[in-house]
Amino acid sequence: MVDETNYWIAWAVYATASCLFLLAFWRITRFRRRRVLAACLRAIFLAVIVTPWYVSDTGSAMAPALIIVLMDAITISGEAAVRAFVPLFLAVMLALVVALVWSLIRRGWSRGHSEQAS
Repeated sequence: MVDETNYWIAWAVYATASCLFLLAFWRITRFRRRRVLAACLRAIFLAVIVTPWYVSDTGSAMAPALIIVLMDAITISGEAAVRAFVPLFLAVMLALVVALVWSLIRRGWSRGHSEQAS
């Protein structure tokens, strides 16, 4: 019971800190002319921070994939870190695709409205 409570408290602290860092990063990446770059950077940051993965091969507990990659690389070996790196990499690629599509849709939509206003 205590372990499960600590597990959820740790996730709550991590989620709160992640939200604060995301807000700060969102303000830092408020580029006026490079909106596609800002969207891609935000997507990468969000994917790296939010993607969870299993702590061990047999357990059901999860932790942020970035932390699992780093801990496996430090404590076991670089080869062991691959098990958490693959889903992290796939999440980053998916986030980039979504950010690029979203940016292209917004660009086309905003150009369509500016042409209609003229």
